[in-house]
Amino acid sequence: MCVALPLGGIAAAPAQAQAPAQQQAAVQPSPPAEAAERYGPFVYFPSAPNLLIYHTGVGANDMLNLKKALREHPSIATLILQNNGGGLVHIGLVVAEEVYERGLNTYIPKDSYCASACAFVYFAGRQRLAEGRLGVHQISAPEMTGEQAQFGVSDIVATLPKYGVSADVLGIMFSTPSKDMYFFTPQEIAKYGINRTGQTQVAQNSPPPRGTASGPVNAPAATPVPVSSQQGQPPAPAPVQTAHAGAAPAGAAPVANPYMKKETAPAAISDEQKAINAAALMIQAGSGTNEESMNFTREFYADTVDYFKKTRPKSEILADKEAYFARWPIRRFVVDQSTLKAQCKDQMCKVVGIYDYKVSSPARGKTATGTSNFTYVLDLRNRYRIVMEDSEVISR
Repeated sequence: MCVALPLGGIAAAPAQAQAPAQQQAAVQPSPPAEAAERYGPFVYFPSAPNLLIYHTGVGANDMLNLKKALREHPSIATLILQNNGGGLVHIGLVVAEEVYERGLNTYIPKDSYCASACAFVYFAGRQRLAEGRLGVHQISAPEMTGEQAQFGVSDIVATLPKYGVSADVLGIMFSTPSKDMYFFTPQEIAKYGINRTGQTQVAQNSPPPRGTASGPVNAPAATPVPVSSQQGQPPAPAPVQTAHAGAAPAGAAPVANPYMKKETAPAAISDEQKAINAAALMIQAGSGTNEESMNFTREFYADTVDYFKKTRPKSEILADKEAYFARWPIRRFVVDQSTLKAQCKDQMCKVVGIYDYKVSSPARGKTATGTSNFTYVLDLRNRYRIVMEDSEVISR
């Protein structure tokens, strides 16, 4: 199933079944083009009233344009993320929150991509479906400095777990350098629960391409994709086929119809799961460079913390972490998801778990590996910040 949206005029492939060959001899005249309504990078077609296309990139006025489109067309239920290479981090975060609060769905069409700040918007979808490419990496916000950049990191830590993004996905995001892009394979999209869909299903009849590989690759440029200033064709719904037993080819998984309704939202994620996701991210964020890891660490702690059974100010904790990163500049932390458990009361959450580590210092010629447990208490009312931390190495 595919919603084809060629950017030459943002048109959709006809949804009707192909006519027999002998009936196609005569060339059919093209139907009159329909004028699109444009709101900056957002495009709306009156004949597809529940869809809004978000393309090119994430720019400064996107929030205003989105609100205007939604105000003038309250029937919009699904945001189509088409060839959107991201852009301004803080705008991507506020657009994502608007999508989340309004209960909109998100969809990446086949042969399209959504990357960087666009990924925040995708993850915010009440129902979400990536048939195209979804790319993530560490935030890089040259438009923000100092407190503004830290605000972006803090927002990611606080909001993505709320959207139901798994700790594995967050770990990949925060361990991929900002100059690279990690695109998830179809297998990883299924493994990490990246799609979140309703009951309406169709058969996916195109297997993943051979040689598809995940990992850091060059990111698509977030340059504007030309859209015809004349007239285009609206996206026509693809033929919907309910997935019956045996209807799909062997190995094909059912996927949801992108023309989803806002009323079919899944259950809200629990405080316990939010805390588990945030804690796993905090552990795995230490796998970055010293500078990157310290940027994240500054956002993780409350002003005063019960730190290894002693009450310490945040400044001492940051000095301790900075010394550790300097001693072991190459680090890899992998959380064992099966060990993570949380207990919450009044939005104060205790999270326990186990992680494997491998750290090294080429300058000293030293390497250390092992397994450690950890305990965090997170204050969900204060942007998931750590108010208690303890850990112990259990094997080397």
